[in-house]
Amino acid sequence: MKTQLIRSISVSLLLITLPLLNSNSMPMGKKSNFSGTWILNEQKSDFGEYGRMMASDKLIIVQKGKKLTMEKYATAPTGEAYNYPENYTLDGKECVNPLFEQSKKTSTVAWSEDKKSLTFTSLLELVFEGQEMKINTVEVYSLEDGGKSMVIKTTSSTEYGDMVFSFVYDIE
Repeated sequence: MKTQLIRSISVSLLLITLPLLNSNSMPMGKKSNFSGTWILNEQKSDFGEYGRMMASDKLIIVQKGKKLTMEKYATAPTGEAYNYPENYTLDGKECVNPLFEQSKKTSTVAWSEDKKSLTFTSLLELVFEGQEMKINTVEVYSLEDGGKSMVIKTTSSTEYGDMVFSFVYDIE
């Protein structure tokens, strides 16, 4: 009887501790889904000196499986509205998105370990009136306020120095 009680307790303890010992097989948290129409919240954003020129007024994001498409809407310094698409894979493969004229954006996208944020690491190769400029950027996308806000923290590096921005978007 005593042996059977000890065996029952041992089996119970094993069943309780086994999942803890084998935590690598436990499923990770659910991946964030950035799909939606996002409107720039200028009051909550930190543009720094030049960030407003880099922020889109509106983003439409569609995230399905290992693909993410983004339609960016912005206003040129001349006041003219424009938009352009960007397409990404969420598997770490390099993606190339044409921008304008001979300019392009080459990126890789990676999930954070907890699957709550995406990091876009990009090289922008810009051509303006025959002048070339390269900008390295790292953008970290995360959802806040129960998914009602999206924050994009951006670090850009150029030959002229580094810039840091934080853009906040609210779901439409």
